[in-house]
Amino acid sequence: MTSYAELANGGLTRIKPYQAGKPIEEVKRELGIDDVIKLASNECPLGMSPKAREAAIRAVEEGNFYPDSNGFYLKEKLCRRYGYDREMLTLGAGSNELINLLFEAFVNDRCNVVLPAYSFVVYAMEATVNAAPVKSVPLKNWQVDLDACLAAIDENTRVVAFANPSNPIGTAVSYARIHEFVRQVPKRTLVVIDEAYNEFNSGDPTYEDTAKWVADCENLVVSRTFSKAYGLAGLRVGYMVANPEISSLLNRLRAPFNVNSVALSAACAALDDQDFLQQVVNNNNTERERFGSFCREQGLEMIPSLANFVTIDFGQRDAQKLAADLLKRGVIVRPLVGYQLLSKLRVSIGTPEQNDRFFKALTELLGQA
Repeated sequence: MTSYAELANGGLTRIKPYQAGKPIEEVKRELGIDDVIKLASNECPLGMSPKAREAAIRAVEEGNFYPDSNGFYLKEKLCRRYGYDREMLTLGAGSNELINLLFEAFVNDRCNVVLPAYSFVVYAMEATVNAAPVKSVPLKNWQVDLDACLAAIDENTRVVAFANPSNPIGTAVSYARIHEFVRQVPKRTLVVIDEAYNEFNSGDPTYEDTAKWVADCENLVVSRTFSKAYGLAGLRVGYMVANPEISSLLNRLRAPFNVNSVALSAACAALDDQDFLQQVVNNNNTERERFGSFCREQGLEMIPSLANFVTIDFGQRDAQKLAADLLKRGVIVRPLVGYQLLSKLRVSIGTPEQNDRFFKALTELLGQA
């Protein structure tokens, strides 16, 4: 029998499929329980904006037509709200697709990629698929160490990529330091900043719109998504800001109609509903404080987070077993086993009621231990 693995891109056989968090319905079927909450995938606990939902429903009625392949109206809204130039924008099925496209366009076996340790797994997967070695840089106090990243860059480094706030840890680097870093990186190396959790960090008094730096920093690429704060994870829509030449290359590579009509319409409406976005951010900020208080009361270390999730260290306890025991109580969380962080759980910040349930279930488990 023909081995199709031998015919595939050499890097493809060296990666494992991405392991997403279990859907609620799957857990209900497996465990035979009806009441399940999911705090594993950093989704928006308040759902999507009512305006976005109405726009999505209207778009479904014209589902027999192809979507606008260029996303004219969404790009127009992004340009008006943030002051970007249309030529700097590429739309994708979530920021994940855009990162995939960028690696496919620029990364190959003649270059390397610099990544902080404990980065979002997709970066290393894409580097491997495209046959580029990864230079992993340790974190410093659980933060991306930009000085060490800069030192790791050599004449063959094509991409240095990191998320801010980071995933799966949740820490963030100051905008002043990021700006300084971008200016220090050689122009031949692309600096990719994944800002999937950008809206949760925007309350920082030092906050800056990094995508506006693209006008002066030609090698900077910034990705954003509507999956998190805007609550459109199931619709898959995001955007990338880069200099017009990079954006032109990505727009040649992306599939026609890569963002569907429902997602485009919902994203436009979501941008218009800033009141709902503020509700989401306010809930997140308040509940994140409650997570901190809970961890202090329980004697647990919570790594400081500026995202919509927290990472909790359970010391000598096996976080994977804790996650399994929480699952039996109908609470889905994410053990960081794949990152070899065996004592740590990543927990998405939910509604007050969902978080109460997590606190209660975990308190019972810790008491039993």
